[in-house]
Amino acid sequence: MHNASLFTELSLVVALGAAVAAIMRYLKQPLIIGHIITGIIAGPTILNIIHDGGAFEVFSNIGVALLLFIIGLELNVKVLSNLGTVVFSTAATQVASTTIVGSITAKLLGFGTLESLIIGVCLALSSTIIIVKLFNDKKEITRLYAQIAVGVLLLQDVIATGGKIFLAAKTEGGGSAIDIALLILQGLLLTFALFVVSSKLLPKLTHALESSKELLLLFALGWALGLATLFEKAGFSIEIGALFAGVSLASLPYAREMSSRLKPLRDFFIVIFFITLGHSMVPRQIGTAIFP
Repeated sequence: MHNASLFTELSLVVALGAAVAAIMRYLKQPLIIGHIITGIIAGPTILNIIHDGGAFEVFSNIGVALLLFIIGLELNVKVLSNLGTVVFSTAATQVASTTIVGSITAKLLGFGTLESLIIGVCLALSSTIIIVKLFNDKKEITRLYAQIAVGVLLLQDVIATGGKIFLAAKTEGGGSAIDIALLILQGLLLTFALFVVSSKLLPKLTHALESSKELLLLFALGWALGLATLFEKAGFSIEIGALFAGVSLASLPYAREMSSRLKPLRDFFIVIFFITLGHSMVPRQIGTAIFP
């Protein structure tokens, strides 16, 4: 098993995932739980199938990018812009209150000041992928509350990015305020450039893209993965880049066609994401985290 190729590993994991998913469906449980259980079974604790973790990590990132890109294609830009005040106030209240309660609790449990702050911030952050996937499965991503939640999740990602810069400055030295200012400037420049290209250039390509389904698919993949990578290199997350990539195309006439063609790819790669998530969990180490 240790010499198995990536193809063999992927084949075994997908077959195992199908069997576990069937059991979950019979038990009327969410398939996400089944995918995570598949990762645990395929992990080092039980069957030890997955050895090329780097490749599975790449597949996971593709799934994340495609999921957020398709969500962006289905979002209403005007509704999102009108929800700015609601999203900011909700995110600020939720993150601040949870961080304070979490930090105080950690401090009472004997952690240091910086450690308590980190724990509090981590408790305030949510999993964008899991929440968006659940909205998508329930076909509620266009509902008002779901769009508010997506906005809050994006702000949480930005806060997490700023937190990482602050932590690096505290532990390695350097000017965190300058780094955060540069991050904000890069984000604004990227967003402005994306707006100009999507509003001025892309509409002129409508005829060429609609004339070839294969070209449309390749363009959608290139746009989604390219912008996700660009935002990641700028210091943001893949999720933010992919979602912005989708929102920038949402008003174009071929947005729905791109969405329908990418969904099968998204479903496969996002399953790999949750399996990889399960693979990273080591049940025997739970005690070392819980008891302290």
